Amino acid sequence: MSDYHGVTGRRAVSLVARREITTRGREKGFLISTGVSLAIVALIVVLPQLLGFGGTETYDVGVTNRAAVPVAEAAQRGAKAFDAEIDWHRVTPAQGASQLASGDLDAVLDGRRIRAQEEPDDALINALQAADREVRVAAALQRAGVEGQALSDVLSAPALAVSTVEAVDDERDRKGNFAFVAVIFLYGQLLTFGYLVASGVVEEKSSRVVEILLSSVRPRELLAGKVIGLGLLGLAQLLLIAVVGLGLAMALGALDVDGDILVAAALALAWFVLGYAFYSCAFACAGALVPRQEELQSATLPLTLVILVSFFLSFAVLDDPSGTLAVVTSFLPMSAPMVMPPRIALGEAPAWQVIGAILVTAGSAIALIPLAGRIYSGAVLRTGSAIKLRDAWRAARS
Repeated sequence: MSDYHGVTGRRAVSLVARREITTRGREKGFLISTGVSLAIVALIVVLPQLLGFGGTETYDVGVTNRAAVPVAEAAQRGAKAFDAEIDWHRVTPAQGASQLASGDLDAVLDGRRIRAQEEPDDALINALQAADREVRVAAALQRAGVEGQALSDVLSAPALAVSTVEAVDDERDRKGNFAFVAVIFLYGQLLTFGYLVASGVVEEKSSRVVEILLSSVRPRELLAGKVIGLGLLGLAQLLLIAVVGLGLAMALGALDVDGDILVAAALALAWFVLGYAFYSCAFACAGALVPRQEELQSATLPLTLVILVSFFLSFAVLDDPSGTLAVVTSFLPMSAPMVMPPRIALGEAPAWQVIGAILVTAGSAIALIPLAGRIYSGAVLRTGSAIKLRDAWRAARS
């Protein structure tokens, strides 16, 4: 630890931060967590493509008699409206039963009945029911004397046009998926690296390493270096996850990675920095208040619960990103880091709200730093038993 001898200020903070980055960055647990995170984001992007989620579903339908053929043909023509494709085949009743049992057919049209091995998908049922109605209407019109071009005009009438006052974003669903994934990883990063700060403080405190460190640097410099070092490590890990995830999504066509998505991803990283700045000092104080790792979980429980509540609030915001709850929680420094990224990704956060939320969260973090530094200074050298917050505050003053 002789490297710290005689250094002060920014140099001391830089050395402590570098120590945290090199020490934690080489740990097997950190490397494994990075690998697991990359594997998870790859699965999130790749699996839906492999399994066909969100695409057009194809159904095989058997037709056992001639009367059902017009229904099958109409269903094949109109299946696209139900986000489906239908292939139909003539089969005997025995073949239909056998192929239903083997899974080769999804349904069998048997006269006026749809037979299936188990409950069929709604898209298939709706397409077949709509086709049956179309065929029966056509038959009724023919019986009423409507034929030729008049009959064709009635049956091929265009659907009602749909228009909206506000522009429709065709990528909204995919942007919502991006926001969902971003929230999950932000939650994990804030909780993981906040706890790393606290456990690092307890580890140094219980092993008396902190006494050696504080012989060369001031407590606030040690706290600042630890927070900055782990924060940079967390940001680098999150940046790697974002690059890999967006790269895979773009390569597979799972997401149109345009300027809006890149800005949303960059702002999500910025919100991690703000959220980490707000929570990390509080986690460091929690770690300084207890002497052993066994007591750390109870000391950090209130902070963990606050992050967890913010995490659940973000899901409510995903359902209504422009609602009152979304706006209010955007200006609370505890919840803003996980509420604002999905609102930004969905395009539901006006610029003034984004700027206001950043100022509130950054201002709260700046105000918390000197308070955390004082509590940390008063508690970090106290060993033997847990220290109360009030006693740590007084100890720093004396």
